[in-house]
Amino acid sequence: MDLHDLVEHPRTEETAGEGAAAAVAHESLERRRLLSSPLKAVLAAAAGAALVSACDITDAPYSRNKHLLRRLTYGATPASLADLEAKGEAAWLAEQLDPDSIDTSAIDAKVAQYEAMNTTTAAELLTAFPGDTSAIAKLQLQAATALRAFESPAQLFERMAEFWADHFNVPTNTTYLAAIRIHDDRIVARTHALGRFKDLVVASAQSPAMLEYLDNRLSRVGSINENYGRELLELHAVGVDGGYDETDVVDTARILTGWTSDRSNGTYFFDQANHDTGSVNIMGWTRPAGTDYEQHGIAFLHWLAMRPATASFVSRKIARRFVSDDPPAAVVDAMAAAWLANDSNIASVLTAMVAHPAFADDAGGKFCRPGDFLSKTMRSLQAELDPIADALRLLEFAIATNGMGFSSFSWPSPDGPPDDAEAWLSTAGLLLRLSLTADMLSPAFPNGSLIPTPLVASLTGKTAAEIFDDAAQAFLLESPTAAGLAVLSGRTGWSLDHTPTAAEIDTAFPAIALCLLASPDAMYR
Repeated sequence: MDLHDLVEHPRTEETAGEGAAAAVAHESLERRRLLSSPLKAVLAAAAGAALVSACDITDAPYSRNKHLLRRLTYGATPASLADLEAKGEAAWLAEQLDPDSIDTSAIDAKVAQYEAMNTTTAAELLTAFPGDTSAIAKLQLQAATALRAFESPAQLFERMAEFWADHFNVPTNTTYLAAIRIHDDRIVARTHALGRFKDLVVASAQSPAMLEYLDNRLSRVGSINENYGRELLELHAVGVDGGYDETDVVDTARILTGWTSDRSNGTYFFDQANHDTGSVNIMGWTRPAGTDYEQHGIAFLHWLAMRPATASFVSRKIARRFVSDDPPAAVVDAMAAAWLANDSNIASVLTAMVAHPAFADDAGGKFCRPGDFLSKTMRSLQAELDPIADALRLLEFAIATNGMGFSSFSWPSPDGPPDDAEAWLSTAGLLLRLSLTADMLSPAFPNGSLIPTPLVASLTGKTAAEIFDDAAQAFLLESPTAAGLAVLSGRTGWSLDHTPTAAEIDTAFPAIALCLLASPDAMYR
């Protein structure tokens, strides 16, 4: 059974769609089953510990390489750390900033198993997934995005593709948008993730999905729609304090009239007959001479992309994602300077960010958003999923993160999902995270527990102290503190010098894994 089957042939009386798919998953997996298991005490203890921001299970001196991986990828692993150490920071970062140089064929082959991800145009998507079946396209996009986060070697590219999808948010809140959102993701975020912002903002403005969502498709001379123009200035470019007023919003909408789409096939085109050709003055920018009116709009977007206010506003958002919830002005200024000096080149902005001393100031202090926590946990478990055979697992992840208030490509407002701890750090949210982690370690999870069998097998013959250390290194890349050892010893009932049998290890390892993966150490990066 694949994601298409879950929606197309649900074993429920609900109508086809995401609700039906969720019902099937719940039928296969009883939520929070481990709350009534022997791990209940572990889960409760972990929930209490996770409310404390200080990491107390493991602790180690600052490591530049680990910090790079924790911030620029979806999760540091022993393998990714070894790769970074072998290449050195400069070569590793250069490679990550040049995703075309990275062999992604393995993950590309997995993603290609989804019908919707194999389409090349919006028209194909609209034809293949009409009406309520657009929920299938949405599920396949969510599953493909999760798989890429878990497994792609081009981790920084995936992180930036997600960032731009959030920045230029288009929710899949209608059947039409659910069907063509894959096209938007492909031509906007994934094409320009590490390129120039000036190209990215044009691609977004011409995206049929954005034209539909913020109504610019309907904006025409004599009947302008200000929605897109307002959000372009406030959310995509200069920011709410960027120095514009209502007249600037109106003129922005006017210069982009006639930027529309054929809704039947999801194709952008410029409709000159419905373009307002009058003079405009937008924060000092005026229309160029000539009658290439579509080019006038492109020229304005390029000008807007290179405003110092845009460079600062977007750089601050990038720094909030990768540096801290309240990034220091110094690092934002350095990033904005790189933006303006390099024609809005995003790779240059990221290079300036990583090179700045303030990049390390909040090491270990950035609380993971729900999706980041899931990806981090999956990478810690070294889990590899089959896109078809593991459809129920992927659907369960989507349901779980949706329950935490975070469902990819579904944030309901133009601002995109928030990026600070205040939005996500709550008792209810933590319990849902811990429950999901416990589920993932259970044999009752679809296709069985995600605990890595080779790791467990390697522990036979070792003392409890050695087992705890090996597990902590595998999952968190650090050794447990004395307090951490005490917690693990208490949960297993083993003294540190005890050498457990293979059977004892098999029985106790889910508790060990849950203590580590549900600890504050795992909630922050």
